Amino acid sequence: MLDLESFLLNSTDASQKAFEGEKRILSFRQYLDAFCANPLKLGRNAPQYMLECYERFGTAEISQPGAQKLKRFKLFDAPFDKVDKLVGHEDVQRTIHDLLRRFSATGMADRLIMMHGPNGSGKSTFIELMLMAMEQYSHTDEGALFRFNWIFTERTEGKGQLGFGATKSEIPKDTLAFIDENLIACKVPCELRENPIFLIPKVERAKLLDTLLAGLPKNTLHAEQLKGDFLREGALSTKSKAIFDALLTAYRGDLLKVFRHVQVERYFISRRYRTGAVVIEPQQHVDATVRPMTFDRGVTLPPVLHGLQLQDLSGDLIDACGGMVEYSDILKRPLELNKYLLTTCERGTISLPGTLAFLNVVMFGTANEKYLSAFKANPDWTSFKGRIELVRFGYLLDWRKEREVYRDYLNEIAGGRHVAPHTLDVAAIWAVMSRLRKPDPEHYEGDLAGIIRGLSPLDKARLYSEGVTSDSLNTEQKRSLLSAIPQLKEEHADATAEFENFTCAAYEGRRGASAREMMALLAEAANSPEHRCLSPLAAFTAIKELLKDRTIYDFLRLEPDEGYHDTQNFLDLAREQYYRWVSVEIYDSMELVELSEFGRRVDDYFRHVRAYVASEKLQNERTGAFEDPSEDAMRGLEKLVTLKESPDAFRRNLITKIAAYSLEHLKEKLVYSEIFPDLIAKLRESYYKEKQKGLETLARYVLASGSEDDALIPPADRPRVDRTLKNMREKYGYCEHCGREAISFVLRKLADENK
Repeated sequence: MLDLESFLLNSTDASQKAFEGEKRILSFRQYLDAFCANPLKLGRNAPQYMLECYERFGTAEISQPGAQKLKRFKLFDAPFDKVDKLVGHEDVQRTIHDLLRRFSATGMADRLIMMHGPNGSGKSTFIELMLMAMEQYSHTDEGALFRFNWIFTERTEGKGQLGFGATKSEIPKDTLAFIDENLIACKVPCELRENPIFLIPKVERAKLLDTLLAGLPKNTLHAEQLKGDFLREGALSTKSKAIFDALLTAYRGDLLKVFRHVQVERYFISRRYRTGAVVIEPQQHVDATVRPMTFDRGVTLPPVLHGLQLQDLSGDLIDACGGMVEYSDILKRPLELNKYLLTTCERGTISLPGTLAFLNVVMFGTANEKYLSAFKANPDWTSFKGRIELVRFGYLLDWRKEREVYRDYLNEIAGGRHVAPHTLDVAAIWAVMSRLRKPDPEHYEGDLAGIIRGLSPLDKARLYSEGVTSDSLNTEQKRSLLSAIPQLKEEHADATAEFENFTCAAYEGRRGASAREMMALLAEAANSPEHRCLSPLAAFTAIKELLKDRTIYDFLRLEPDEGYHDTQNFLDLAREQYYRWVSVEIYDSMELVELSEFGRRVDDYFRHVRAYVASEKLQNERTGAFEDPSEDAMRGLEKLVTLKESPDAFRRNLITKIAAYSLEHLKEKLVYSEIFPDLIAKLRESYYKEKQKGLETLARYVLASGSEDDALIPPADRPRVDRTLKNMREKYGYCEHCGREAISFVLRKLADENK
């Protein structure tokens, strides 16, 4: 049985040790010692603190087709419990990081960062991860944050009575920071969470900062913040300044006696308790208010403060001080409620009755694209745009990243059903195609214009995600198309279009199926009575049902444009892609094509190509003689793919690509399927076609296995049937039901092709 007495004693002991270890309460002198020991940490303002949160988890390089690698901040991989990661959006991460760096350099966040985009594009996830990072960081030693309170007792030292009447021996002489709570007559907190260093008058503070700056090693990172206005010009709030001046007068200028009343308190960022982390919903109320300071019954201010008109500040913006605030769906609020942001963003202040509050806070806002387009048409937009930094969140255009979003919710989506291979793939690739826009060939020069003209939605989706290009292009054309990817992605960046009598932004990723909608669709597919598994065919059925009602989603009402915005066509393209994937896996599982022999032929081909390009001879393994590279060995494989250039140019381009890959992957073994995925896939597909009749026969035997036609399987083929089912299960993750479903799909497709 639990010993409650011991439990409470142990809990109390642990709590006290944690309290001491976290340095929850300090005297002003202790805080000043800590500040001098580490001024760059304890002298941070809100944007500098956010920047450190942003960077402390590190970064990773993300490869992308046709462009330089992207920097991804690991913060957005959700290194916290029970929080979704932000998939993709590396460009957004970089943009906001650059803004925080600029704010940090200038010492103030003088713009509202407005993240805009369609619903379900990741804006809220970004904010949630940022708030979680700040909250976690504030609980570390490096991320410690401090504010201060004014403490008054029943009697204080000095001329006359400043308090109310405790015995003199009970009152500490050096500091009231640690005084027994029973002796505190009045405690006045600083709700703006000003840095306690602001208690030092500006002239003396500047001397202190100059001394600390001179003592820092050369090239110290962020040393310039000791020169900035935040620490040198930062001032106390109206309430704290009134208390400070009253005490200074009472003590005849003795700062040490004023500091005696200061209790420095550590605080922690918390969204739940609205401490330095606030989300303002789009409801109609003011964001900050002021009221006369009041106390509990029986508690009054000490005489020295009588006559002062002290006021308490409260509200969302006040709670957010020292951290960040998000205006969720800011443009849904009445415009009049947002007009104060014109000066608040630019100057970092908010004017309230009887006081001007200086806000140390980074402001974010989120907005739906439709509301932003309407706001831009408002005459007041001109006034706002200079105080706002727009950061666009479009839907993902990389289908493999889109697939990651679904995978994070897979257990919830599938509802306990087995998930067949490629289910998430086909859903993701269909969703991405719904977001793409037709490229304009006139924006491109020479042969590239013709290549762009022939780019289908599926081609574009795979180009963006995998860097895969059409087999109809030669090597030079493929290289040209890959280099055009950045231009393709930016082609519609500033586009607008009229849709249903409303002019709105029309960038790529503005409209289409959202990840939320696709996950709901997959959940419906998982409940389909026609399918035992959550499979690609179940997903196709769910998509087909969705397409029946064009009134539900606006992207279904977009006019088709040469294959683009044609959601029914996307379904056909997704089926074609699924057929290419699944047929290879089925054929591979049947082992009618010896993959080791195929791999040997590929290796032998590249060995001859290397010698051919280098004008070298190869040693014949049988005779030992050195001979010229074999044209038969090279052409035997090249005939399986349709060359769009001369064999010589084709081979030289292969070696150039291998050399480039080797430079980026030093000391790594060459894996041709990674360097030439489209080429190897094409070669395997050609190999399989040579064996197609045998494959179809074995596929029918596999379907017959375990059914009423099981006896029709020839005994000689029984081992191959069993081996096929085993390979599909162990190598590719098919179960008995979705494996048979996939085989049936391939056989129907082959039958249609043979008609």
